[in-house]
Amino acid sequence: MRKIYVLLLLIFMALPFSNASAQKFLSPIFNYDSILNVKYGSNVTALSSTPEDQLYDIYLPTGDSSTKRPVVFFTHGGSFLSGSKETSDVVALCRAFAKRGYVTVSQNYRLGYETFDATNAKRAVWRAMQDGRAAVRHVRANAAQYLIDTNMIIYGGSSAGGFTALHVAFLDEPQELVLGVDTSAYTGPGSQGLGGFKGTTNNLSNSDEVNAVINLCGAIGDTSWIQLKDKNIPVLNMHGTADNTVPYGTAVIKLFNTIPLLNVSGSSSIRKSLNVKKMTNRFYTFCGLDHVPFYGTTAVQKSWMDTTVLFISQFLYYDVLKLSAVNPNANIQEIDSADCPTTGIYATPIAAAKISPNPTQHSVLVELKNSNVKIQQIAIMDLTGRVVGLHNIDNVNQTNIDLHHFENGIYLLKIITSEGMIIERIIKE
Repeated sequence: MRKIYVLLLLIFMALPFSNASAQKFLSPIFNYDSILNVKYGSNVTALSSTPEDQLYDIYLPTGDSSTKRPVVFFTHGGSFLSGSKETSDVVALCRAFAKRGYVTVSQNYRLGYETFDATNAKRAVWRAMQDGRAAVRHVRANAAQYLIDTNMIIYGGSSAGGFTALHVAFLDEPQELVLGVDTSAYTGPGSQGLGGFKGTTNNLSNSDEVNAVINLCGAIGDTSWIQLKDKNIPVLNMHGTADNTVPYGTAVIKLFNTIPLLNVSGSSSIRKSLNVKKMTNRFYTFCGLDHVPFYGTTAVQKSWMDTTVLFISQFLYYDVLKLSAVNPNANIQEIDSADCPTTGIYATPIAAAKISPNPTQHSVLVELKNSNVKIQQIAIMDLTGRVVGLHNIDNVNQTNIDLHHFENGIYLLKIITSEGMIIERIIKE
């Protein structure tokens, strides 16, 4: 009788572990630990010929016995002007997927433009791509320390991080160098950092290829860069139809919604290109929503973050890791623009703002055009992306920002609202 009790006890104790194993990569069954500020290289920037250290934070599942774990990069946005590896949306994603059994990485990359024009916009993307490749090489080189599967590295990012992810994966052939990055004719502060695809951020010689891409509200310079040779790289795209920062389809992207830079192709155009080539991809449309709707702390933004985590989890589990024999279409519910309600899809973004007067000598009134949306925080940034003023706002629809103590020049307002983030340009004169 005692043997029966012991056997039942062992079976009972094993059940939670069996269930946990079945849910690994889909459910948050682990805790996580992190290693912060790992230096993966250094390089000159757009504004300085002094090399700048580039760092990443790596998040590791605790209690996981696996010695070969997939890696997922979540790289921050900020128009290649601002943001960091500590930006809240990528940190939340890193933590969420470390809890699901992945090793996750949030990295810094070089920021800034010499001047706001198409040529320097291309250089900004180029530097970020080089740094992304360098970070991938560094993580692969340290596979033994992080207990990772070097054949399963997924690169993802939000906004500018989505740009970076797509270019790391698909901008890899000499004939694709239509970016016009001419290092021989470039003599600016960052000219030494504009080498080839691999760049000079580190000198590691191992592979910087990635095995899948997660694009959250980003875009690619040209969909023709996605070729049939890339057919083994599954791609996830998530994007809002009313994105006022990065186009949902193909259009000229405008910095601060005013300065035209480049013609780029957003998620909808990428989706069409992938389908034509019959490449594995998943698409989720945020119907009628603006840029990065999962960024923020409101109930609505948290809900969109939950949706984002779920969609990514399913994509990775069924399409990338292929851990189930079940048809993925039975589990992954995609939303294309045709699935959205027809009313208001391409309406003015719900978080659009009116800034007046602009230019100004003293202060500006920031007013959201949708009276139901509230301002939570406004950061004032200079043109290098450095925060020079910060205002926490008590959930109002409009507010005055005093600029008396600022020098004359151009500044950026990073406005965090109850429905998303927008960036506007102001001129103090």
